[in-house]
Amino acid sequence: MQHKKSSDSLDLVRIFGDAHELVVLLETAVAGLLQQIYNLMETRKLRRMTVILFIIFLLVTSVSSHGLYVPGQACVDMNPAGHLDSEGNKAYSQTISSPYKISINSTTYTANSVIEVFVYANGDHGYDFYEGMILQVRRANCDHKNKDVSVGTFKLGAGEELLTTMSCTNLDDTVGHMAHAHIYNRTFYWKAPPVSEGPLFIRATIARRQMTFWMNVVSEFIMDPGSSITPETCTQPPTICSAAIHKMSTLLVLAMTVFIFIVYHSY
Repeated sequence: MQHKKSSDSLDLVRIFGDAHELVVLLETAVAGLLQQIYNLMETRKLRRMTVILFIIFLLVTSVSSHGLYVPGQACVDMNPAGHLDSEGNKAYSQTISSPYKISINSTTYTANSVIEVFVYANGDHGYDFYEGMILQVRRANCDHKNKDVSVGTFKLGAGEELLTTMSCTNLDDTVGHMAHAHIYNRTFYWKAPPVSEGPLFIRATIARRQMTFWMNVVSEFIMDPGSSITPETCTQPPTICSAAIHKMSTLLVLAMTVFIFIVYHSY
């Protein structure tokens, strides 16, 4: 199924059709408020305090917009674009069958229900562990304006030291790795949102090593009993809307960083 025309996606940006718009609006509003406070401050001590507030704000927005240990755009397209070989050549997703699988203990969900997620290697190609992962629950409706936005929240098992929850769009809406260690079978838990989102599925990119990874590793559909939508696996490139929002957020954070640098060194 083809995507709508690019003008339709741009219209979504203008009418705040993507959840990431809220992040951009929040960043703009808080940045404007802090600027007003800065203009009113006359002493060097108070101005330095404003710089500290800006730094705290940058840390919070960078985590909430892009998640820990994951580049902002990877939250949308799930592509580990920074994976390069020793000669600087870009790595691409493997085309052979993935040795990694995702199983779930329920194929239906209701508001706030919890589903157990099991990610494992089946031994194909001699692989019995993985070293990296980004995993989200997505809408199984390729026409939905937020099809590239993660749904629900994750909770890891007690004592987990290799995986972490991250915040791409909402708090703890993504699972990823903390270090490139050998990660064997892992179980964690996904909690459904308080409002039905129609049929869903789990989508992941799982890496054996930096140059060897598989994109679009998916689970069975997670059905909403109250929805009549026919589920489909959506793994096409992200819409202009979703990608643009992430880029706007990144540019704003960079602009604020430059502002802090100029202010701090103007004394």
